[in-house]
Amino acid sequence: MPHPQTHRQSSDSSGAQTYHPGTSQLPLDVAERAFRLLMAGPEPLSVDGVALGLGLPARPIPLDELRAILLHPSCGRVTRDEVWRHLVTQARTHRGAWMVAAVAVAMPMLRRLARGLSERITREREDLEADVLTCFMEALGRVNLVWTHPTLRLARLTQAAVLRAHPADEPQAVPEPDPVGESSLAYPDGHVDLLLAGAVRQKVITADMAELLGVTRMENIPLSVYCRRHGLDYWATLKRRQRAEARLVAALVSGELSRFDA
Repeated sequence: MPHPQTHRQSSDSSGAQTYHPGTSQLPLDVAERAFRLLMAGPEPLSVDGVALGLGLPARPIPLDELRAILLHPSCGRVTRDEVWRHLVTQARTHRGAWMVAAVAVAMPMLRRLARGLSERITREREDLEADVLTCFMEALGRVNLVWTHPTLRLARLTQAAVLRAHPADEPQAVPEPDPVGESSLAYPDGHVDLLLAGAVRQKVITADMAELLGVTRMENIPLSVYCRRHGLDYWATLKRRQRAEARLVAALVSGELSRFDA
């Protein structure tokens, strides 16, 4: 792993080809510049690699180096998940610099979201990026850290919030976001069919909700396809799925679903 100072110089030199301080006023560029200024001081914002473990370097890790680690193909999903839980918690607790840091670490995902949404929404680029940035920061406060793969959850929350603010003519055609190359949201360990069946028996969710989750989450059938097959409204079904997942999360956290027979 390169020395943090070497990494920052490398990032700055490569970034200079894309980001020109004082020129671009696009919101995501402004956020990236704020992050670079934050990291340029004598004591850049860092995470404790010793405390986090997870195979990370056993030392303070500046967040620009951490971003490079998370984006590297050798970084496993468990490490990404745990690091992101830490970043989200820090952003919620301290706001300020940690919020800037969370935005910057998620920057590749945010740029992909903005590009994808620009194909569906007629909006000035500056305004669309501002919406993506605002919705992502709101998602940091809303994402449920009990679930695996928080980056995908953040991407979905951000995309859905932007689309609610600017409904597309054909929302069914909007693809699911895929921020880290994985197409499905991982559910808690265990036999998911039994989990859903137990949730129905205990009246946490309805049988229809269980079917919706089973098909669109476990079988990876896009929600838009499910809605077309059943003649359902996309946005109403999306909200129904979100309600079902929220009920499942609450039941899992409280231990209510740990008692059903497997």
